[in-house]
Amino acid sequence: MMTKTERVYAAIARRRADRVPKGEWHLSPGLIAGILGSQGSIGWEEEAAVREFLGMDLVVLGTSAVHHGPEPNYDSIRRWRAETDFFVFALIDGPFQGTVQQMDFVDFLLRLGRGDERIRKLAAEQAERGLAMARQCLRNGAHGVLLADDVAYTRGLFVQPLLMREIFVPLWRYQVQALKNEKVPVFFHSDGNINSLLPDLVAAGFNGLHSLEPTANMDIARIKKEYGHSLCLMGNIDLGFLIQAGQKEIEAEVKQLMTTAALGGGFIFSTSCGCLGDDVPPDKVIALYRSAEKYGFYEKYKCPE
Repeated sequence: MMTKTERVYAAIARRRADRVPKGEWHLSPGLIAGILGSQGSIGWEEEAAVREFLGMDLVVLGTSAVHHGPEPNYDSIRRWRAETDFFVFALIDGPFQGTVQQMDFVDFLLRLGRGDERIRKLAAEQAERGLAMARQCLRNGAHGVLLADDVAYTRGLFVQPLLMREIFVPLWRYQVQALKNEKVPVFFHSDGNINSLLPDLVAAGFNGLHSLEPTANMDIARIKKEYGHSLCLMGNIDLGFLIQAGQKEIEAEVKQLMTTAALGGGFIFSTSCGCLGDDVPPDKVIALYRSAEKYGFYEKYKCPE
């Protein structure tokens, strides 16, 4: 049997593992307490226990996990690496998202549309900050990097693809190539409809893609067929569906997703959001991950070696 880390590495390399790896970015304390049936305080041990109970293989630690004061604190990354065999992704804000956070979103879009050079400067600075943070996370035990840049909504990109390719795609390529020199995998995350950017993400050198929001026309069957040879796919379970669906519907949805996305390897099971909060019923999360365990074996789909 593979370790969790080995299982995730196999998926990233688009090879078959002993089973499909699984995991989410964030589990809220309320959800953890609900799954455990606990009234006590929720800490690292409780979260690790729930991730084990659900059969997860990875954890995603954002920069907020290492910023508890004036100086970064990497204890959480080091602890997950030292005390478990979970694959640890470091979550880093991308240049688009990092620049947006420094101003009003509408102001950002107007400045971008006017060709304001300050936007280019801020984006380049954010790319350097993100790269420096990623390297620190790697030095403290992270196995890989997940670059989060929410550049889209359900109907398409927030800005024209031409502007994305002119300003942000080169920065992604720069970050990915720098991190590949560290010999680590790099994933891209964006909510929304990013179909128009998929060729650019492949060309930038990303190893994987997270979210694949089904309500944003991210058709995982088509994406698997067209880009599955280049990208490890992660996500595609809609959180709204999970909250509303019954157990049989959840199982059917998981079975269909595994049938479509797990063929040939290169798939990590997750919700498209990656963040499970207090609003998600614990029994639905358990049903989701029990279904993923049931249908997450490649032999069921006659995958090639």
